[in-house]
Amino acid sequence: MPWVTWIETVDETTRNEEVQKLHQATRHPLTKTIPDTVRLTSLTPEVSGLLHELKGAIDRSSTGLTVREKEVAALVTAAYNGCVH
Repeated sequence: MPWVTWIETVDETTRNEEVQKLHQATRHPLTKTIPDTVRLTSLTPEVSGLLHELKGAIDRSSTGLTVREKEVAALVTAAYNGCVH
């Protein structure tokens, strides 16, 4: 199922250099995908980059749950909220 937003975003093929740099910096090294949070906030690349860095800092410093437990919690929350994925 294709990823469709209900808000305006900047496409991956944009010629906007600031957004291109943001996409390059946040692209997953293995899957080559851009995080949904970055895509959703792409109209404000500076803010988007900072939010991505904040998420990373939170993930690195959080304790109590393993990566797998966090993913299960995210999946259950998404299902409860009616998200497609």
